[in-house]
Amino acid sequence: MRRLRLVSAVLVPLALLTACGGDDSGDSDAGSSDSSSSSDSGDSGDAPSEAPNVCEIFPAEDASSVSGLTLTAEEGPFDICEYGQEDPRSTSFSLGALLESELGGGAEVYFDGLTAGLTLEDESAPDIGEQARIVTGEFSGFSQTAGAALSDGVLYTVNLSPGDELDAAGELALAEELLRALVDAA
Repeated sequence: MRRLRLVSAVLVPLALLTACGGDDSGDSDAGSSDSSSSSDSGDSGDAPSEAPNVCEIFPAEDASSVSGLTLTAEEGPFDICEYGQEDPRSTSFSLGALLESELGGGAEVYFDGLTAGLTLEDESAPDIGEQARIVTGEFSGFSQTAGAALSDGVLYTVNLSPGDELDAAGELALAEELLRALVDAA
């Protein structure tokens, strides 16, 4: 899982920094009055108050069932759950959940940030939640697949570090299966 931690330690903050760029549209007064009226009401409707703990809602057994791999899971940095195999050279991945309301600029900015630093080889936009995007390519000489799906105000993320058993199409397919299962589990 060391390789996954290295790649996750770079990609997750990079996507978050991009997402935290905010919206400079000059509409700050309208945005602040909307958010203060929501806060004053005490009930924000459909917006969740916290992101789910991925390791709790999608344990290693579920991830193993979806991926066909024998996996272990442990909580990692940035509130992600890291899944790995006994051989650190084998496919490993992390899954995460972030509140869209905590991303400056929302999910769209996060989606745009997925390709930062990645030599893009392929991408897909699967029908998961309200919006989803998965990209695959090379990052610092390593094959990497990253994706996210927005569902009910929560952005679910996947970062996949494939072993030799997957090609680019297999990486996209596995990332899509994992995102779909994670959103369904939530």
